[in-house]
Amino acid sequence: MELKKRKGNHTEFLADSMFYWLAVLVTADALIAVLLTAAKAISSPWVHVMGGAVSWTVYVLHKRYVLPETNSPHVSAFLGIALLLFLCLSNPHYDTGLWHIFLIYPLYLTFFHNRLLLFIWGSVSCLINAFSIGLQLEQAAAMDVFIHLSLAAGSGICAWLGFYSLSRWVGGARQAADERSREYAMSLLNELVPTVERKTRISSREIEEMGRLIKRMLRELPEERVSDWEVNLLSLLHYVSRVKWPDYVFEKEGKLTTYEYQVIQEHCFTGGELFKDDPACQRVVAALRSHHERCDGTGYPMQLKADEIPLLAQVLGIAECYLAMTAARSYREPLTVDEACRQISQMAGTAYEERVVRAFARSIQMPSPVRASDASPMVG
Repeated sequence: MELKKRKGNHTEFLADSMFYWLAVLVTADALIAVLLTAAKAISSPWVHVMGGAVSWTVYVLHKRYVLPETNSPHVSAFLGIALLLFLCLSNPHYDTGLWHIFLIYPLYLTFFHNRLLLFIWGSVSCLINAFSIGLQLEQAAAMDVFIHLSLAAGSGICAWLGFYSLSRWVGGARQAADERSREYAMSLLNELVPTVERKTRISSREIEEMGRLIKRMLRELPEERVSDWEVNLLSLLHYVSRVKWPDYVFEKEGKLTTYEYQVIQEHCFTGGELFKDDPACQRVVAALRSHHERCDGTGYPMQLKADEIPLLAQVLGIAECYLAMTAARSYREPLTVDEACRQISQMAGTAYEERVVRAFARSIQMPSPVRASDASPMVG
């Protein structure tokens, strides 16, 4: 039973495995009871056989109805408690040692990496074990009770220590795996850079220039804490996303058709296509997706307004706009730095938030912007 065969969900895998192996163990006990009955060592195996039948019934029902219908591991934990309680109460020999399984159950729950699950059902398991001690008080010595309570306390302590140790290990392993995944993705993106450079005739130096400009602007916006690797990935991803555009678009001098404009907009979703399963990259994904949005709601692809637009997306949008204006294109000559800065200054309050344009102004030492015009940002 490999983890990958369980839809890649370790919680479902653990819950399914719990009922499966319980059924296997109870079935093995039933077979041993049948053999002992044949050898006339015990009188009746039917309680053991019934336990096996119940265990397999619970396993099938859990697999068929519970796992597909709920994402909550609490349901599985409750059914596990109920099945263990049934097996202990139906024990024909009243073996008190069987109740110790409730001391092991919290340790098993630690593997779900769910603090609330461990607290609730680990506590219930310990209470049931304490209940079993109460049933034995008449024949148990005080030392026996002390030992049982010590075992229960030790089980709880070990479960929580195991939980924190496992969570720390899993977190470190996941972070290392995410870093390797990002490095691999960035290496693949770098492989596309020469192709994009030949196709677009836009120098790959833009990646470095954009990264430097974004970092300078972010220094003027200390409330937005962005890691260097996020900026580097965003700059690279923005450049490479142009690989999706048709070649002729870069030489076309006339206005784009509606279809061509829709194709151009598709590059905003490149980040989501590549990094949708990496939580650490979601800010980069959101920034690339929204960097053509405008504060007045006339941007694309979702016509977001003002505070709905991520700050990093606006920073990227201004950086793209500035680099596009100051670079030569097939349909126009490059603007001077002063001309580009003046046009961006006029977009404050319409295309970009004024504070972001002010950050841009300070980052390249240009005059502070004034609220004006309806000028639209140019597509890079």
